[in-house]
Amino acid sequence: MAEGYLVKRLKDIGINDVVIVSSGTGAIPGLKPTKEAIHVMKEQGIDVSEYISSSLSKMHIQNADAILAMEPGHRDRVLDMIPEAKNKIYLLREFSSESNRKTGSIGDPIGKSLEFYREIFEIIKDSIEGFLKWLKE
Repeated sequence: MAEGYLVKRLKDIGINDVVIVSSGTGAIPGLKPTKEAIHVMKEQGIDVSEYISSSLSKMHIQNADAILAMEPGHRDRVLDMIPEAKNKIYLLREFSSESNRKTGSIGDPIGKSLEFYREIFEIIKDSIEGFLKWLKE
């Protein structure tokens, strides 16, 4: 959901020279998004049905200018792989509005209800909007 929303928002604001790569620290490569994720994103006018999961690699980390992690454990896994990435890795929720920043984590909705997916999307959306403001500064 985060990749789909960030790609859309970058296009909306006319930034076309940024490559967004979504990879999981524990992802099983080759899986499609859940039906709930597809549904929630479709409600936003974003089609993520053809996205495919991939595992995080050292090459991804080395080539990235910025890395946005959903949970502290994800950030720690990146740093275990490449400690030098500490200056370019952020928890996505660090960019959320103050009223939305309850913890540093954005929970994984897999296995949860459609409503929970919607709640997580709203946190992702708020956090990405904050990230985009940060990028402009």
